[in-house]
Amino acid sequence: RSPFYTYGSDQVSLFKRIVQVKYGFPQNIVNDLAQDLITRLIVRRQANRFGCLARGDMDIRDHPWFAVIDTDKLLNKRIPAPWVPRIKDALDTSHFDSYKHVENEPAGDRHHLSSLKQELFRDF
Repeated sequence: RSPFYTYGSDQVSLFKRIVQVKYGFPQNIVNDLAQDLITRLIVRRQANRFGCLARGDMDIRDHPWFAVIDTDKLLNKRIPAPWVPRIKDALDTSHFDSYKHVENEPAGDRHHLSSLKQELFRDF
């Protein structure tokens, strides 16, 4: 669950909380190191954000939360995946959320672009 989510909030409220960088962590679920890493990654000003500082991605790699991970093995794909999904074929989407309810909406319920907005995409 997103650290920006609050129980009962709608999508607009969630987006506002993201833009304003208002968040919280569930008690006794996210440990202190993870909270510290997340807090450094979701800094609003890019110049102050972890990964965008002078050491770049090394700030993230060297964070104590990642101490148990051998980054050389990870980068060379020598760490076995903790979970490998069983799939029927290359097009199997059974491990993803279903959006059938959106696909089955009547066309009248969908918002169409105005002619002016359609024109913006003419050469696209």
